[in-house]
Amino acid sequence: MPAVTTTDQVVREDLSSAFLNMDVRKAVFLGRMRRGDQLTNPLFSWTIEQYDGREVEGVPENKDVDAFETNKQYRLWNRNQKFWRRPHVTVEANQVNATVADFGKYTKEVANKTKEQQRDCETRILDDGISRDDDGVRGREFMGLGRVINDAVSVGSSGAALTFSDAQTVIPAQFRTPTAQIYVGALTNLTVATGDITIVFGEDQLIGMLQSRFDNLGQTTELACFCDSVFKRHVSKYFGKYQSNVKGGTALIRTDQEAISAKRFALYGADLLETDFGPIDINLVSFMPKTSTGAIAGRAYFVDMDGIKLRPSGLYMTHQQLEDKGAGPRGLIQSILGWEYGDPRAHCKVDPNVIQTTN
Repeated sequence: MPAVTTTDQVVREDLSSAFLNMDVRKAVFLGRMRRGDQLTNPLFSWTIEQYDGREVEGVPENKDVDAFETNKQYRLWNRNQKFWRRPHVTVEANQVNATVADFGKYTKEVANKTKEQQRDCETRILDDGISRDDDGVRGREFMGLGRVINDAVSVGSSGAALTFSDAQTVIPAQFRTPTAQIYVGALTNLTVATGDITIVFGEDQLIGMLQSRFDNLGQTTELACFCDSVFKRHVSKYFGKYQSNVKGGTALIRTDQEAISAKRFALYGADLLETDFGPIDINLVSFMPKTSTGAIAGRAYFVDMDGIKLRPSGLYMTHQQLEDKGAGPRGLIQSILGWEYGDPRAHCKVDPNVIQTTN
């Protein structure tokens, strides 16, 4: 390191010992998932049961029972997936060099890579990935939430319908998310000539999605929204501030509600949206899927958390020290985990194919 010198003496450079890493993004969805049973098989399933239709006709007097019934059960499937992070520092960095923020170089690297693997897991769970088996080149992978909340027809930000190519984990047609619960249009429309912005996805569209969910399954006990910054900004800017006018009716003005106290929420970025079908807590998530160009997509999932479970194996964010062959300490952070997504009909998705249209 060069010294700062004068004519007669050496003045040592002042190097601060401060060490800053401003990236404090949390794995919010992973933290909200309930823990299910420990994995014991790469391919696992859970059971869904359906009630029969209603029987409302009267039973004639003196009629014997001549038919019987039972509720039919079905299985939905997913796979587990292995995640790796490989911490390593050199002998010199770990044992010799006195560098800035010397907390124990390898120990610090293990902590960093563990946090990164947590983010890896969250990113993969929230993406549009399809389930696949290990082919010797690419490892086994589970199905992402974007693929789960899917009718196999709607075209969102991916530019193509999300189909099911893995025969073992394909979601049966009767359990796929209804099209009415998937929004793939623009969030807003800009009229260039006048500069006017029209709300395309607003409260009416959201209520329509929630109504479809209620009509299919009834009231939810815990519906949570996980969204990126574009969708969160859209909700904050347009929801609860404007009332659609009815032709021939009197225009209404809706005033803003008071700011919600942060003490009511345990998670950073959480907010609350009151709807006709119950309250929804909105959680700002950093690791949502992006567009093919890497832009924030405006993605949001409305998830019934009752059916969501994380299925870890005996290896979950586990550190294993590997052999040091002379280049310095090295190791492996390893997780093998899967997850259950419950009933896909219980969830909703906003996946804009374009955030704002123009005309």
